[in-house]
Amino acid sequence: MDHRLYVTTLSKFDSRKREGKPDKLGTATQCMVLGTLTCQPRLLPSLGSDLTPAEVLQGVESRWTASMQASPASRARLSSDMPTSQPAWMALTRGHRQHWSQRQQQQQAQQQQQPSQQPNQPHSDRATIHDTVDVLAPPGSHPQLSEWRRVWELASAAYFNRQHRVLWCRILHGCVVCGAFSAYIGRATVEQACCPYACCSSPAQPQTISHMFLECPMAATVISWLCRLWQAMTAHLPDASVATILAASTSEGQCASDALLQTWHRLRLAVLHSIWTAARIAASSTHASSQASQSSSQSHLASRLALKTVISMIHHDWVKCNDDVRQLAGVCSSWLRGRDPSMTLEAFRNLWCHRDTLASIHTAHTGTGDKLELVVNLSDMVPVQLF
Repeated sequence: MDHRLYVTTLSKFDSRKREGKPDKLGTATQCMVLGTLTCQPRLLPSLGSDLTPAEVLQGVESRWTASMQASPASRARLSSDMPTSQPAWMALTRGHRQHWSQRQQQQQAQQQQQPSQQPNQPHSDRATIHDTVDVLAPPGSHPQLSEWRRVWELASAAYFNRQHRVLWCRILHGCVVCGAFSAYIGRATVEQACCPYACCSSPAQPQTISHMFLECPMAATVISWLCRLWQAMTAHLPDASVATILAASTSEGQCASDALLQTWHRLRLAVLHSIWTAARIAASSTHASSQASQSSSQSHLASRLALKTVISMIHHDWVKCNDDVRQLAGVCSSWLRGRDPSMTLEAFRNLWCHRDTLASIHTAHTGTGDKLELVVNLSDMVPVQLF
């Protein structure tokens, strides 16, 4: 299907759906459009998988690099080549299917070997637990997806900046436009898929998601600043790994409270978005410069962006403590009905004033009375050096 025809068909389908008109598109066209739009996230594990989000992300990246070595010539990947997640009942069975009597005998033998096991839960009761449970699979065939559920619930948290949340969802889906991914979908050659900076350890290092945000010297400086900053706040040095930075896995003792956990994730996503912004600026820059100096300049740019973003988040939350932001937007307040965006002073202290590392609140004596003032202690030299 031609790309222009697909976009035109999709726009017509969406416009008629919004207007409440009956669609006149053919059934085959609707299935093609809806089937393309409702594809499952690439990093969702198949039921029965014991892999963590970080392990699945590393597996996706290894598939990208393997395709670069196997087929140097770039070609577009078909939808059938893309990794998908299918439940157990959709997986094609290999070999002959056993007779129902043999399967019944095997189930009875398993029940005799495990007499203390709880009886099978009815399918209707198991379906009400969570919609990701395969009701046709036997009980105990796959572990609870608690780690995955925690990551996706965290990715949809309302306190994240929208741009930061969108970037992290793209990372979790494995859809960040990096060199290896562009080569995998046929939009870049093998040479274009390598890291553009000459200061990398390998001259032909594929630019994967983990390399762009963790291993590249352009990003390693900012990630190191984030870890040292958190160590100054909580006396705990986090591990700069894929599980900790990209998959939001927190170790024991890293966050003593829920407020500190929220602070860590907001700082983490702010740093990731700063690295991504600096990488996009470097990719779109047209001025001639050496790769080594370009890496150093982009590292400084990402660090400055991260510092500016964190200070901006502190000031925005301070405004929520003192004023109603719905009345500061310059529009009718009835347009902004919904969740109350205000923040209590105690919540702000727990979020940004831990040990007075990032910010502190002081009482200023004025002629009209005492007034609380915010003092941002975070800078390029305090509490840790930025570069």
